[in-house]
Amino acid sequence: METELLREYLVIADEMNFTHAAKRLHTTQSTLSKHVAALEREFGEPMFRRARRGIELTEAGSVLYRRAAAIVDMMDGTRTEIAQLRRSMTVRVAGLLQNGDVMGLLSRVARTLRTDEQASLSLLPASVPSATSLVLGSEADVAICHKNFDGAEIEGLVCVELYREKLLAFVESTNELASCKELSIDDLRTASLARLSGSYADYGWTNIRRICAGHGFDPRGVPLPIDNMIDLMTYPLGDAVLLLQRGMMPVDTFTNEHRCCLPVKDDDAVFVVCAYCRADDEERLRPVLDVLRREAAHMGIEGDGPRDGSRGRFRSRCDALAREVNLNESEEAAMQGFARGRSIDRIAGDLGLSRIMVGDLLASVYKKAGVRDRQGLLDRIEAKELPW
Repeated sequence: METELLREYLVIADEMNFTHAAKRLHTTQSTLSKHVAALEREFGEPMFRRARRGIELTEAGSVLYRRAAAIVDMMDGTRTEIAQLRRSMTVRVAGLLQNGDVMGLLSRVARTLRTDEQASLSLLPASVPSATSLVLGSEADVAICHKNFDGAEIEGLVCVELYREKLLAFVESTNELASCKELSIDDLRTASLARLSGSYADYGWTNIRRICAGHGFDPRGVPLPIDNMIDLMTYPLGDAVLLLQRGMMPVDTFTNEHRCCLPVKDDDAVFVVCAYCRADDEERLRPVLDVLRREAAHMGIEGDGPRDGSRGRFRSRCDALAREVNLNESEEAAMQGFARGRSIDRIAGDLGLSRIMVGDLLASVYKKAGVRDRQGLLDRIEAKELPW
């Protein structure tokens, strides 16, 4: 039996009027009548009878009223205790914390976890190459890192792909490439590529060499005598091309009247950003990993070039699926919230509906989309092809 049916029953019994109860619950009289009929079938007794001024409780209805109040109170207390346990879980995160897109993602994830009372995040300062070692050594719970360039798995760790971070090319306005709207890796075959120093930069250069090797050449690196991102903003590049991941720093920071930014259009010119956790800790961290994945999809991080403030690809994919399976506005709103990991209570509050109505909306979404659970729904959303 659904606890929400009992919660609705209590409201009907308090109001002794289906019309008033329906208004309080933001639903319809016919829906409430169906739910009361379900309760009466469950117990084999009528719960209400007609009276001169509306309805009144039968003897069985009075018994159910007392028991339903106790059950609802018990369930509410249980939810509160479990929520307190969730709030007490702190997830330690290490890795690409100097990456603007990663920090934006973690900010959204932290807000969602806090709102849904699932956990809190604690960010650990650590060099990127050692982040997975921290997880293996139980000094961190989750590492946000680039996926191994050779695709090899790390023994003992589970890898969850979050998004593909595209490369941007920065050139001086005097460079002949500055007249292009975009570049391909093949355009860089004879170019000098600026090579930065430091362990993280070496890690990135390894991936750039791998990408170029896939196009049949070894890049010609030109060392830049700087060791920090601040100097990089103003240091003259000359004829060299500087390749950076999109999330390294805001594009506007690196561009001015003397330097321009060009998107690299090749599908393989990416860094794959992933979340790593220990295999034996995956079940405990599953809610956090799910939120990471959904928020990354919602942000649409992997777009080309400077961000223009347009809505995320997640929303666009939801719109595309809604059109395909003919969802109405309420169904699409419930679908978006549910696919992003929102609880039924949160969605009900956001939409001003009862939990039962949200459940009915999601049941309709499942039926129209041909899925059976949240993961199936998310897979259908992510599978939608977009025209850009």
